[in-house]
Amino acid sequence: RTAPRPPLRTRMSRTVDLAIGAAVGAVAALFVSKLLTKPEEPTVTLDARNEEGGKGWVYNSAQIYGGVVYASGQVAIQVLGPNKVAGVETDARIEADFCMENLKQVLKESGSDLSKVMRTTCLLADIKDYAEFNKIYEAYFPDKATRPARVCFAVKSLPLGAKVEVACEAYV
Repeated sequence: RTAPRPPLRTRMSRTVDLAIGAAVGAVAALFVSKLLTKPEEPTVTLDARNEEGGKGWVYNSAQIYGGVVYASGQVAIQVLGPNKVAGVETDARIEADFCMENLKQVLKESGSDLSKVMRTTCLLADIKDYAEFNKIYEAYFPDKATRPARVCFAVKSLPLGAKVEVACEAYV
């Protein structure tokens, strides 16, 4: 003996529920795929150090994506030619100034400048240099109202024996 069929209204309700469930699932899948996929906007890479002959760098000076420049950390170095680098100073203030000048150059080559910086990340090899670093930093961002957001902390050590490193995000 077979079970009696449910009324038509119940059967239709189940069909509608399945259709709605499938639609919701499809929308959710589309939403998740958009979250996990970068927009189809071109990425521009600024590899200024390698263009100037600094072979051996394992990172780019900046990436531009979605109208935002993501500048790599800058230390007090100057690329002089193929594999020749003038290096790190012994004074944190001098290094901080040099870092900010390097950052200005990377931003300029990316079509941006310090006035468009939204956030900086500042690394110090010694937290005792914090006050001296701030004096230099303030000179590059003198207007309190437009200063970028900032993260600043001490680390155990920095590449090439540097005392200061500064990275940023800026709009183009």
